[in-house]
Amino acid sequence: MASGKDTARGANGAPAQAKRSTYVEVSSSIENEIRSGIYPPGSRLPPQRQLATELGINVSTVSRAYKELQLRGLVIGSKRRGSLVTGGAMPSVEPAQPASNAAIDLTVNRPATGEFLNCLARTLAELPRDPRYPQLQEYQPPQGPAWARAAGARWMAAPGFAPAPDHVVVTSGAQHGLYAVLNSLIGTDGVILADQLTYYGLKALAPVFQFEIVGIPSDRDGLLTDEVERACRRMPVKAIFTVPNLQNPTVTTMSLERRMALVDIARRHGVAIIEDDVYGPLVSQRLPTIASLCPELTFHLAATSKILAPGLRLGYLLSPPDSSALCAEAVRTTAWMPAPMSMLIASIWIEDGTARHIMDAQLAEIRARQDLARELLPQELLQTDPACMFVWLKLPPPWRADDFAANAKARGVVVMPSSAFAVDRSEIEHGVRINLACATSRDQLVSALRLLTGTLKDRPRALFGTI
Repeated sequence: MASGKDTARGANGAPAQAKRSTYVEVSSSIENEIRSGIYPPGSRLPPQRQLATELGINVSTVSRAYKELQLRGLVIGSKRRGSLVTGGAMPSVEPAQPASNAAIDLTVNRPATGEFLNCLARTLAELPRDPRYPQLQEYQPPQGPAWARAAGARWMAAPGFAPAPDHVVVTSGAQHGLYAVLNSLIGTDGVILADQLTYYGLKALAPVFQFEIVGIPSDRDGLLTDEVERACRRMPVKAIFTVPNLQNPTVTTMSLERRMALVDIARRHGVAIIEDDVYGPLVSQRLPTIASLCPELTFHLAATSKILAPGLRLGYLLSPPDSSALCAEAVRTTAWMPAPMSMLIASIWIEDGTARHIMDAQLAEIRARQDLARELLPQELLQTDPACMFVWLKLPPPWRADDFAANAKARGVVVMPSSAFAVDRSEIEHGVRINLACATSRDQLVSALRLLTGTLKDRPRALFGTI
């Protein structure tokens, strides 16, 4: 771990720039140790005062380094349990438009068009005329005001699925909604079943609530329900987590047969289902939601961030009727209430059709970029969907996911390897997730895809130094 003394001070005795260099050095050193496995997920970092003594630096410097690690998604701070390592489950997010000589980042779900900003400019100018505008300066109920919950119910609605607004809780994004579900469900132990490659936000919450994620194999139709059944028989399963539409990262959409089989298992074993359906509105021919098949056991999550833009940070959680109050209490204790400005803008857009307009613009661009991916990448290795903003590229031997990602980054393209989504150390498919909408233009995407194709045709190479 890094060491050093905070000796550089200005004329007035205040710490000079050397102190900033020290905290950056300490945080970078700890990050390397986390990523190398010295501090595995769920482990605790040394107490700040202890580390400061060992390194011969100020406690405030260590504190600042730990805060930097929290901002990178590598550590979660807890007064009771200290600084817990998430294993880097939450990826770092670089600026939306990096310098021209920087690597092309294809790791984040960003808007494919600028239509969101065009609509936002118009709405902000008209916002004072909305009768709900005066409420923006007031506290709101933790579950959100009635009009925001009604808008959320409309956003979640699908054929055969009409959520009751009274059971909707508005959250600050899907991740916040997932936190609320786990807070009301897990307690201090238990097992959650999920795809072997699953959403990294679930992984990030495992050390917070101290539950175990058990990976279940999947195929083209989704989770293998025979494996789910076996796990429920031999483990204290609290919940089954699934992304039924455009699963992240493999782009799988669960078949109706699998959804019904999953519901049957959950009912027989009394296990909750967490249905993360943030990509559902993008699907043109939607299958019945799991929440519509099993409303008494299903927590259904939806959000605006993936569909419209990350800047509109809002989520909607439909819970079983007897769990709504607990989920709302989790919102109160973590954020007190959802942001009123975001609630009002999202509600207006859902009500007047602007949300649909933005989504249609996004879909048109996503389809065009999907065409480029199918044209430039080997189709036999691709798992795609015309409505999905990312693709899954399976890697042929001798490529391994981490090696391919490192070699691609050396060529100038950053992608997410399967290890970032793996829930345990069992054998997983080697592949990478490529976020098509993340590129700033189609031309940039073409350049990135050609570099990835060139990497595929090459052989794995040992890389030295920092990549």
